[in-house]
Amino acid sequence: MKIALAQMKMSMDRAENLNRAVQKVQIAGMQGADLVLFPEVMLTPFFAQYPAAMLSGMGIAPEAFAITEEDDAMEALSAAAKEAAVYVSPNIYIKEEDGACYDRSYLLAPDGRICGHADMVHIFSAENFWEKDYYTPSKDGFKVFDTPFGRIGIVICFDRHIPEAIRSVALQGASIVLIPAANLTGEPLDVFEAEIRAAAYQNNVYIAMCNRVGEEDALSFAGQSVIVGPDGTIMAKASGEEELLCAELDISEAFRSRAIRPYIGFVSPNAEVYHMAGESESLVAPSMDRLFHAMCEYDKGDAPRIQHFTKVWTYAKLIGHGEGLDVNTQNILEAAAILHDIGIHKAEKGFSSSAGSLQEKLGPGEAVKVMTDLGFDRSIIARVCYLIGHHHTYTDISGIDYQILVEADFLVNILEDSLNSEEAENAYKKIFQTATGKKLFRDLYPEEGPYDPKKK
Repeated sequence: MKIALAQMKMSMDRAENLNRAVQKVQIAGMQGADLVLFPEVMLTPFFAQYPAAMLSGMGIAPEAFAITEEDDAMEALSAAAKEAAVYVSPNIYIKEEDGACYDRSYLLAPDGRICGHADMVHIFSAENFWEKDYYTPSKDGFKVFDTPFGRIGIVICFDRHIPEAIRSVALQGASIVLIPAANLTGEPLDVFEAEIRAAAYQNNVYIAMCNRVGEEDALSFAGQSVIVGPDGTIMAKASGEEELLCAELDISEAFRSRAIRPYIGFVSPNAEVYHMAGESESLVAPSMDRLFHAMCEYDKGDAPRIQHFTKVWTYAKLIGHGEGLDVNTQNILEAAAILHDIGIHKAEKGFSSSAGSLQEKLGPGEAVKVMTDLGFDRSIIARVCYLIGHHHTYTDISGIDYQILVEADFLVNILEDSLNSEEAENAYKKIFQTATGKKLFRDLYPEEGPYDPKKK
């Protein structure tokens, strides 16, 4: 079997990308290829480099780059597969009838029909890869497809980093694993290559990973697509430029290696062997403790700021519990309390000011980086960023999390800013709404009591 990897540059022009993809299929067919693999989201620029909120602010809907399965582009690719008499595996941003969008790979047969599709399972978000803003996780997991050459599995980009992904399709009988990818020049490409080689060796499969190439706004895609044998050796590797990378695969070698090194035959059907039965606490689940320590690291050496957000977090947590918040809202509140002043350093460095308006403008971007690194869900990040971007705005307070954050911040600032009794009372009357917040205020600042740094 001869496989061809169409390592391509993508432009903003969908029609141009499609036409060039069709040409790649035609050329591969003329060179005797049996299967053509394309990179991730091959018809579009890599839109996931932008947060969806950024595009929405420019009037571009997140689904604007998606097509449906009935689109003319699918017909053109199927026709190209039929004309060249080859299998084709395109990866496309697809929108379903219910509005859900998927990072989806198809397997098109040499007669033009759709053999099936596989969607990305694990949706990851990080800077330059805001994929949770766009993709819906697969509904049916990892799949294999029967062909005359043997079973073919598809594992999309990030999914390959989860060892169980390639193991899953290998256990389903795959002898070839296709990986459409979008790897950047700044990423650890040597590690990625070693990862693929180890997976091929451990699972006795051929692995073909096809990458994008070229400059797209701030991103530089690395190319270096690779084809690896079941013994872990590199059979072919592309450059950093556009090219059609080909290799001959002896499918029987996958089965021979499995007989010699039957590693996957040792996989136990008893999940308890791996301590995977039932519910377990995630080792990477984001927590307030981890976020707190990350913020301490961010403000390292700035004891007053660390003490400030520690106190605001404590009060916010107490008020939230006192008001009976649900778990999700409580988490949003606590995260916002920890991060609420994260924009101060950028404001001071760039504008020599710690004004609240500057904090509101500069804080959300910094918060996104910290929370994304810790694995927080995008829906939580979005609300936390909204709160950070408004926490010095005391009109039109919307949401109990917003209300409590402002109250907690005032409980601390009254003392830290040495407000006099009259100023404190004005804050109480204008700001405080929750029963728990009011009680804490009166415990700290009674109408008749010792607190009065500048009695008036």
